[in-house]
Amino acid sequence: MDLDESMEVGPISEEFDGKKRITRIVSRIKDYQDKVKEIVTGNYTDFLPCCYDNLTIMKNGKILEEEINNVVSLVNQDSSWKHSEENMKHHREELSEAIMGYKTSFKLQTIHSLFEMIPRCGDDYPKLLQILEKIKVLLNDGSDPILPKLDCYQSISLRYHEEYQILLHSLNKKFETLIQFNEKLFQHTKTVTLKIKKDEDQLHQVIVSLVHTNYNVNKMCKFLMDNVFEPIITRPVSLTVNENDGDFVTMQLSYQLEVNEDLRPNHKIIFQRMMETFYCLGHMNIVISERQCIFSIIAKHIKGSMCKLIIDNCLQKDIPDTIDEMNDSSIMMAIQAFNKFLAEMLFLDNENDHVLDEYATKIDVLFQKKFCTNIVSSALEIMKKDLHDMCFVEEREAHFSSGSETFSSCMISKSTIDLKKFLDKILLEASSSEKQLSERLLRTIAIILERYTTEVSHNHQKLLLKIPQHTALFHNNCNYLSYWLQKNASKLNEQQSFMLIGSSLRNQGNKTFNNQLQNQRTQLLQSLEGFDITNAMVELGPEPHKAVRQCIRQLDLLKSVWQTVLPEHVYKHSIGSLLVTFCGEIIRKIFNLEDITAVIGKGLVNVLAIVIEKTPQLFKDPTDITIVVKNWTKLTQLATILDASLIEITEMWAEGKGPLTLSYKADEIKHLIRALFQNTKHRQTCLASIVQL
Repeated sequence: MDLDESMEVGPISEEFDGKKRITRIVSRIKDYQDKVKEIVTGNYTDFLPCCYDNLTIMKNGKILEEEINNVVSLVNQDSSWKHSEENMKHHREELSEAIMGYKTSFKLQTIHSLFEMIPRCGDDYPKLLQILEKIKVLLNDGSDPILPKLDCYQSISLRYHEEYQILLHSLNKKFETLIQFNEKLFQHTKTVTLKIKKDEDQLHQVIVSLVHTNYNVNKMCKFLMDNVFEPIITRPVSLTVNENDGDFVTMQLSYQLEVNEDLRPNHKIIFQRMMETFYCLGHMNIVISERQCIFSIIAKHIKGSMCKLIIDNCLQKDIPDTIDEMNDSSIMMAIQAFNKFLAEMLFLDNENDHVLDEYATKIDVLFQKKFCTNIVSSALEIMKKDLHDMCFVEEREAHFSSGSETFSSCMISKSTIDLKKFLDKILLEASSSEKQLSERLLRTIAIILERYTTEVSHNHQKLLLKIPQHTALFHNNCNYLSYWLQKNASKLNEQQSFMLIGSSLRNQGNKTFNNQLQNQRTQLLQSLEGFDITNAMVELGPEPHKAVRQCIRQLDLLKSVWQTVLPEHVYKHSIGSLLVTFCGEIIRKIFNLEDITAVIGKGLVNVLAIVIEKTPQLFKDPTDITIVVKNWTKLTQLATILDASLIEITEMWAEGKGPLTLSYKADEIKHLIRALFQNTKHRQTCLASIVQL
């Protein structure tokens, strides 16, 4: 019977021999316990010499175990002892207690024997680990309630922990002699040296033992990541491997602490250096089990960050920039080959680690994304160029399925011409590319044109606000790009989104230019605040002349920067709208007067003469002013009225059929007559003849 099983003693007969055997075995157990107690007390409590030989007592304990098993077997199996249970109860309990005591004593002696074996093991680390593991199991046996309560238990536990720490220290020291990692720092450079002993048996013994002690590999992993893998991935390195360095394989790595981004090595060099490093480190890649080795343990700590570093600092930057480079590139195969190498070295798990492989399969998409991103960046750089550097574009007409579009002759910024040529190249590339890239390139064109108005408005914000010529050029540029969209509608697959972008370009160009027009109107009205005439004035003074001349100078300046830049019809409409405001404000101020003396009237005629003389020169054909400025005739007739007699005014009205009826109503003429002439019978007759037909 196994003594580790729970002890149950059946009924014992009243036979004298049964009692005698139980009494004898209990006595022998107590004698054995006393001897074990003396051994344990001497070694773990009192630390006094013991007269008993541990091996002899251990041998006697095993013999005693056989005798105990025989007695227990006899008690449990002999059915003739079933009728005297009450009489034998005391003997049965005594035997059970004795057996429990024996088990504890035998366990203590076993632990002591295991401790005595430790000095004889030397550097046999697996055997030492096995011994300490047996001691640990015996000390932590939850089925034994007696052992933890003994006085010697704490001392034995302390001895176990001391021995375990001694083993760990010895293992670490041995590991550091077998695998040496060193770094030497200079002012601008760093040298890292890795030395691995060629003794595979020693390496296996030490490394396997360390793994079984749950050795913390964080320090080693951090050293490899920070001082070996990270420099290889991010900067040029000098790497040498010497396999003839006595008992060691030596690898030395040297690199600068700070390097220029332009010197970053490409993926081919990085992969080669990484493979050389793994080959060298392979000398310590001890296989621990079927699915575990040193590389797989290290990988758990650094493979994620290492793969991310390779992708972020190497592969992303090595994705080709052009289609020709992509066609000639072998980056996808290089990544797959490197991933396969890491899997063969057991650094990556084929079943679970797919980061690099998945990145390789996405190279085409990533290239397209990078290619198009670079295109947008190039377009944005073009948009930053000065607007005032311009050239003349002649009138042209585009025909398409829904009609035609005419682009009027005007000046266009050279940067916009460059952008248009750039868009032509993209469109040509899209027409000859496979479907996925073609669609992405068309979306890129849309992105560029969508960003044009916002980017140019942001880059040239102050100039667009203050310099009228820049505003005119921006207006032309937006319409030119919109025209380009209309012209290439068929190549853009007639997408509605492009038509919306074209409309948005025109709207933004017109809006910005209209804002400039409004600013110019505001300036004209502010200048005409000096044209301040009242009924109480005796003479006109110089202020109205000054205000009018200031406005004409402003309009002349606009002519110089707009007439050769804007399309002719846009220029006429724009300068004409400003003249409408200018003339209208002068007419309004004169009409506000209720009494115009001869002196004031003459002064106003002189002022209006300046306007009538100068403003037609704002147009290539001065007669255009009568067509474009709707209140021009009214202004010129006002000058005539101010210098005319009652008879002349009456004749110009001609009973509602004369030239004045083109611009004036009867009430307006009457108002001017009352302001210009005193109340006489002749004035009353004249007023009576002014009637509206």
